[in-house]
Order: sequence, then structure tokens, then C-alpha cells
Amino acid sequence: MMMFTTFIKIFLLLWEVDDTDALSTFSNNNKSSKSCSEMCRILIPRNRCDALRGDGSVCLYLSTNNYNSNQIIPIESTRRERTVVILYHKPANVITSHSNSDEVSSTDTSKEPRRRTVYEDIFSMNGYISDTTSNTSKKRLNTSFADATQVQSKLHAVGRLDADSTGLLLLTNDGALIHKATNPNAKDTSELAKEFFQKTYECQIMGYHELPTSYQQSTSEYNSTLYPLQQLLDEGVALSPKHGGQTKPVDNLSILSHPSQSTTTVLITISEGKNRQIRRMFHAVGSGVMKLHRVSFGRLTLNGLKQNEMGDPLNEHELEEGQWRLLTEKEVELGLGYKCRYLDKSQIGNRKVSKGKSHRRRRRSISKQRNKARR
Repeated sequence: MMMFTTFIKIFLLLWEVDDTDALSTFSNNNKSSKSCSEMCRILIPRNRCDALRGDGSVCLYLSTNNYNSNQIIPIESTRRERTVVILYHKPANVITSHSNSDEVSSTDTSKEPRRRTVYEDIFSMNGYISDTTSNTSKKRLNTSFADATQVQSKLHAVGRLDADSTGLLLLTNDGALIHKATNPNAKDTSELAKEFFQKTYECQIMGYHELPTSYQQSTSEYNSTLYPLQQLLDEGVALSPKHGGQTKPVDNLSILSHPSQSTTTVLITISEGKNRQIRRMFHAVGSGVMKLHRVSFGRLTLNGLKQNEMGDPLNEHELEEGQWRLLTEKEVELGLGYKCRYLDKSQIGNRKVSKGKSHRRRRRSISKQRNKARR
């Protein structure tokens, strides 16, 4: 039935539109034509005006007498958008915000240029890697963001990294994925699902720190003042109510090295996502974070999906700072425990219906309260 209605619309459209008007419309709008994500860039016969695609959607065109394969006039596109996840290696001094209104202040009265956002980097196609398996993967393709990703809706980050932090950052067009990965109430409490929401960071902190040995812990021969980092593993720390209150014990904490007598490099894994949680936790135990680098999110690293339980990456190529690529649907499912889906407009319609019902219920309750007050 839907296909029959589509063909009826095509017939009526061709009946009303003149060829010369179509050519003039195309010549006027050629410079501001839509991107490939909003039209089907295919070659159609001279007397055809529609084309069916593999996902069942239809792309409509006007054909003219003076047909040219490079002059295709798009009329309508109903391409269905799917979940897209971008793996991005965030460099320092790049903000995770849609607005770059903040300005970096300098020592003098003048102001430096605004800091760029991660979205500006990605939309400009800087550092784009199209295929990590080919030899030409590091070459930037002459294409737009919409052509490469097929994303038409707004892009958001899955969690945030402050301007001074670096490392792995995920961005997606699917709000349900963001809610599942960042909302504690939406997480599965099973041990298997817990791995999907763990975030691992490599931190360089102030002070020379060590962790007590298992023997010292079993015999209670260690002092918490000598090993302040142990508190993060045992019970967490108390942050201010404004910043989330008491934190949960960290999932893992290990000492990697001591670059100097006054610094320590640690590897820490958490499942929560409070605002600037890593920096605030170390500050609460009398230390401070000098460098913060996110190593992994779930089972995803800068190399891509981990191959096995030992943490070996499936892909040997690690993204350099500023580089990004699209994750495959298999990587999203195995790395984050989320199945990619079609982002249909019908889902928005369902939400509108539910809002309408709740609105009517509120009006009924208000009217009942007024009637009771009158009585």
C-alpha cells in the first residue's frame, strides 16, 4: 500500500512540474544542494524518476529532456538513519561542548582565539580515517561528514572529558545509547554487563604513592595515612553534595611507575560518571592529577574492540591524537553491549502521543481539584 501511494505521488508530481521550471530550479539551488546523506546519488535512466534502495526507502528525482548524469534533481529522500558511534582520540585543549563561546584568557589584556570543540574537529573531517585495514586509511577522503557517516540528527558525546584531559571519547546520534551508558539506573547490575560501563584512565598524580601488599592488609599492619590510595579501593571518598556525594569504591587501581620522587603514574577503573570524578577523588585523598588520559570505555580502546579477556586489541592500529573513525555495528554490540537500530520518526511520534496522554491526565486531575475546592 505504501509503495502504491508513493507511485501516485510521483505521477501527480510529474504531471504538475514543467521541464523548464525544473531545470531553472536546479540551476538556482545547485550551489546549496543537499549532501549525500539526504539524497541518493545514483544514475537513473532518462525516463525514470524513482529508485528503490536496499533498506526499502525511496529516493525521488525529476528527469528532464536535456538529461545530464551530473545534473540530478532531488525531490525527496526518506533514508532511514541508523545508530552511528564514532571513536575519537581527543587531544588536549579541545572542549567537549557544542558551544565554543568560552575564550582562553592570556597574561595580557588581549584574548586568544576560542578553543575548538570536538564537534568542529569531526564535522571538518580533520583526522578522519575511513578504513583502518587499508593502506590508504590515514589519508583524508574528499568527502563531507554527512557523506561519510550518514548522520542527519545531532551528534552528542557519550560522557565527557574536560579540556585538559585526553584519550578515548565516543560520540553518537542515538540518545538511547547515551542514556544506557551514562545513567546508573539504566545499567544492568550483572557482572557481565558491568564491564560495558567501566572507564579506565591512566593518571599522573602528585606525590610518591604505593599500595599495601596483601600481607599487610590481612594483618592490618598498614596505616591509611601511609597508603591514602587504598581508601579509593576500600570505601571510596566523600565528595561535596554538589559534586555527587559519596563515591563507590573504584573497580581497579594499580601503580604503573614513578616518573620522579614526587609523581606517580596509576591506572584506575571506575563505573560511575560524576563530574570531574577522577580529579576530585585524588584531591580528596591529598593528591592532585597532573595528566589524565582515558584508555578505554567498556571493551573499546583506541585500537578498537578488545579481542579477548587479556585485553589484547583486535586492531593493531591505534588512533593518534585528533584522529577518529566509525565503529562497526559488531564493535558497538560487543564493546558496549548495545545493538544498533533504526532511528525512525515513528518513535518520535510515539513519544508525542504519550506526552499528549499525560497532558490530558494532568488536565483531568486539575479539573477534579478545582471541583473539590468549589464543593
